[in-house]
Amino acid sequence: MVRFLPFAFLIAVASLFGLSWIIVEVDPKSAPWYVFVLLVILIFTSTFCLLGLILYFLRTRLYKRYSANWYVKTSFKMAFFVALFLALAATLAILQLVTLFNVLLAILAVVLFAVWSFLGKKS
Repeated sequence: MVRFLPFAFLIAVASLFGLSWIIVEVDPKSAPWYVFVLLVILIFTSTFCLLGLILYFLRTRLYKRYSANWYVKTSFKMAFFVALFLALAATLAILQLVTLFNVLLAILAVVLFAVWSFLGKKS
């Protein structure tokens, strides 16, 4: 699992370059729909990889108790839920559906998925 970390860094940097290209070069009024899908995917991947790496390195530097593989799995699992919420929020913003109710539903969906992911496994 630790061998995955350099690839996560490369994916994050490539996603950030893609995000910067979309933000700088693409006109949102005349852009096709797949540019916005690519934007949401790049937001998800950059957040997932960067936050996963940051959490992994902070947790291994500050709290050395478990194996490195356990830190990789749990750090990227936490980063997945944050990235999922950001992707949902970006989708709502692109579709111009940002209301308090929709944001609360997105938060509830991510929280329920996280609780099911951590506690809903059969032993």
